[in-house]
Amino acid sequence: MASSTASLRSSIMKAREENGRKYHAYKDGKYVLPMDDAKLGRQEFQYYLCQLTFDHNLSFAPISRIHRVLDVGCGLGFWAIEFGEKHPEAEILGVDLSPVQPPFVPGNVQFEIDDLEEPWTFTFKFDYIHSMMMTGAFRDWPNFYRQAFEFLNPGGWVEIQDIQFPLRCDDGTLPPNSTLKRWTDLMGEAGERSGFRLDTCGKAADMMRDAGFVDIVRVPFKWPMNGWPKDPKYKQIGKCVQVNFDVGVEAMMLALFTRFMGWTKEEVLAFSSEVRAEFHDPSKHTYFDLFVTYGRKP
Repeated sequence: MASSTASLRSSIMKAREENGRKYHAYKDGKYVLPMDDAKLGRQEFQYYLCQLTFDHNLSFAPISRIHRVLDVGCGLGFWAIEFGEKHPEAEILGVDLSPVQPPFVPGNVQFEIDDLEEPWTFTFKFDYIHSMMMTGAFRDWPNFYRQAFEFLNPGGWVEIQDIQFPLRCDDGTLPPNSTLKRWTDLMGEAGERSGFRLDTCGKAADMMRDAGFVDIVRVPFKWPMNGWPKDPKYKQIGKCVQVNFDVGVEAMMLALFTRFMGWTKEEVLAFSSEVRAEFHDPSKHTYFDLFVTYGRKP
């Protein structure tokens, strides 16, 4: 597969330490989540949580003709590899800031290290552009959709599968003075201060429309926090969500709160411990919205 992006350099492999966690060195400070073993383990778990939520559907857009596919923020590469195995007729390009992908992949799958908030320089266009769980990764989402529109072939699709902050509650079981309510409010504030807003997924349809996409569809899902739902599927999902955030809440907060909110590492660790305790409280019927949103380039 031809490419105009930079080749993998030894400097890209380096990492730096901050607050006891490792962050990628490429575009230092551009991404607010660590990329150490703990984070990568959570990323793998979260991918399979998404597949459980989506009933193992890798894509929802009605794609019929696939030659080239772009996976934006591919992470460990699970989606790109599975999609490549399912569609051997397609060439899959996964792009991420961190070189954490496996060395042995299907012949139609390739990974590159690049920053897709910068101007795209691909020498070819795509039939399908996919992004999963990238909330908090881009500062300029409207620009992402504009570039996706430019680099899609006519009739091609863009699809976003992502989480939406804040944490929600429909029955009044989340008191305004609770730790969870304070946490979700502070996460929103930290997202605004940093520029990595956490409420962009819910606005994806409007941003797609502004970029020129048509036939836009939004498919809603929910992630309960712990096993409070009675429905067996959502109870299972909720238990997995609890594990996901138990492991991830500290990593989600550290860079955001120490860089942009003026907190110390010790304050973050203490508060994240309180938050984890409330994650386990089934009397608080909280959940996150997830949306799969897709649109077509005319």
